[in-house]
Amino acid sequence: MIGVTAGAAERALAPAGPARGPVDLTGPRARVPGRSLEEVVRPFEEAGRGITFLDGRDRRTLTYRELAGRAAAVAQRLGEFGVRPGDRVAANAGNDLDTVALLMGVWFAGAAFVSLPKPSRRDAGRFARDFGQLLKACDCAFAVTEDTESELAAFGGLKVIPAAALRGLEPLTRGVPDALIGDTALIQFTSGSVSMPKGVAIGSSTLAGHIDMLRRHYQLEPDHDRIVSWLPLYHDMGLIAAFLQALIARVDLVLMPPTSFAYGPATWLNTLAAERGTFTAAPDFAYRMAATVPYDSGLDLSGVRVSLCGGERVNPRTMRDFQTATEPLGLLPGALIPSYGLAENVVGVSSPTHGLGPRVGPGGHVPLGAPMPGVAVRAPEGPVPGPVLIRGAYLFDGYHTIDGFIPAARGGWHDTGDDGFIHDGELHVVGRRAEVASIAGRNVFAEDIEAVVRDTAGAAVGACAAFRLHSDDQRFGLMVEVPPSTARAGDGIGELGSGIRAAVRDALGVRVATVQVVRVGTIPRTTSGKVQRAHCRQLHAEGTLGRRLLAAID
Repeated sequence: MIGVTAGAAERALAPAGPARGPVDLTGPRARVPGRSLEEVVRPFEEAGRGITFLDGRDRRTLTYRELAGRAAAVAQRLGEFGVRPGDRVAANAGNDLDTVALLMGVWFAGAAFVSLPKPSRRDAGRFARDFGQLLKACDCAFAVTEDTESELAAFGGLKVIPAAALRGLEPLTRGVPDALIGDTALIQFTSGSVSMPKGVAIGSSTLAGHIDMLRRHYQLEPDHDRIVSWLPLYHDMGLIAAFLQALIARVDLVLMPPTSFAYGPATWLNTLAAERGTFTAAPDFAYRMAATVPYDSGLDLSGVRVSLCGGERVNPRTMRDFQTATEPLGLLPGALIPSYGLAENVVGVSSPTHGLGPRVGPGGHVPLGAPMPGVAVRAPEGPVPGPVLIRGAYLFDGYHTIDGFIPAARGGWHDTGDDGFIHDGELHVVGRRAEVASIAGRNVFAEDIEAVVRDTAGAAVGACAAFRLHSDDQRFGLMVEVPPSTARAGDGIGELGSGIRAAVRDALGVRVATVQVVRVGTIPRTTSGKVQRAHCRQLHAEGTLGRRLLAAID
C-alpha cells in the first residue's frame, strides 16, 4: 500500500473563489546590451575559450574563433543555396558541432533560425504534418535536413538544403559574410503540453538584450566560469540559458548529447565535477532522477555556484532530495536556484542570483525569486493563485500559428497561461490553468496530483500525467508509467494503481476517476520532457493503448 508522505499531506489547496488583488513586481531596469546579436555570433576575437563537445569517449574542443570561421563557411554555402538576409531556415538542433556551426552560420547570413524539436519515431508522421504546416505558415523557405526526401519539407513546401553539404567546409578567415540579421532572429516553438505548438518569434535586439541580461544576472566571467550542459539545443533552456549565454560571455561550454543523461543520469553530475563546471541547468525531472543514483564519494561539486532548476513546476521534495544526495559531494545549498521562464519571454522571467537552499512557501509551493532585470510580473497576492502576467523589455513579437501570425500586445501584459501568486516579493507558480478543476470549492491542478504521486510512490513510478476528462472536465484521469521490472512481474499492478488513487484522495481529498497503469514510454512528452496532458486525454478517450495498458482502475 502506498502511504501519504508528510509533504503531500501538508499541501494546502487554494479555495476556488476569487484571488486577492493583483500585485506588480518589477525587476531592476534593463541595461542596453553591450553587444549586438551580430557581434555575439561572430566571436573572431576569442582564441582562448570555446566549446568542448562530449559524446561518450569522444571529445573535441574548438575555440570560439575556430567556430566563427566554420560558421562563416556555412553562411557562404547557405548563400549558394539561395539563403538571403531576412530568410528563415529550419533545422533540428542537435548538441553537436554541425548544429552549432549551422546556427551561427544562419545568423552570419542574416537569416532567422527556426528551431525544430527532434521528432519521436512513434509520431514521425504527425510531426511532419503539424510542423510542416507551421513552417509554411511562418514563411519559412529552407530546411536543413539529412533526408533529401523529407516529408516535413514536402508538407511545408520548403527547399531542402542537405546537411551533408554544410559539413567539412574550409573555415573562412577572409571574405566573411557580414549581413545584418533581420527583425526576427529566432523562432522557437512552445512546448505543446496543453495545445498545438506555436512558433514564438523573437526579435534580434530582444534576443541580444536578454542573453546579455542573463550574463549580468548570473555574473558569468570568462576567467572563472565554465558551463556544463546536456540540455537539447532545440529547447530554450539549452539554446539560450546554456549555449547563447556562454557565447555572449565568451566562457567555456561543455556540451553533451541529451541521451547521455537519459541513458545514465549520473553522467550529468560526474561530468560537471570532472570538467570543473560552475554553471548548469535542468528541469525538475532531471534533478529528481539525479538524486536517486549512486555517486563516487570522491566526486567534488564544490565549484558549482549556479545550478538552475526550471522548465516545469519545481517540486520541493525534489529540491530536498537533491540537496541530500549532493551535500556529501560538496554542492553548496546556495547553488541550487529554482527559476521560472517561458519562450514568450525568450527564456527567463524570475530567479534569484543565488539560492537560499530548498525552501517552501504557502501551500507547499517553491518560491521562484523576484523578476529579473527588465521584467515585470503581475499576480494575486498569495496564497490564493490567479493568472500570472508578464511584460517588459524581452517579450516576444508574436505567435506563428497554422492560422497565421498573432502579434503580441505591445507594451501590455502577456498572460502566461500559468496560475500563481506573489508572496514576500517572490513569484510562486502553481500550475497550468488549462488543467485545473474546481472540486468541492477548491482549485485542484494537474500538477498537484502528479506531485502527490511522485512524493508517495517513489521509485515504483517512472512518470505520471494527470488530465481532465473529456466527458467531465471537473474530474481527473491519471496515467502512470511503471518500470520494466514491475511491468514484467505483473503481480500487484492493480494494487499499485488502487494505492495511488487512495494516496491522492488522502492527500488532496480528490477521487481520481480513472488510473491507467502503463508501460514505460507510453506517456507522450513535449520536446523539453514535459508530459503532454492533452495527448494523454486523447489516448484515454480513444482507448487505443492496447498492450501498453497494464491495468485500469475505474
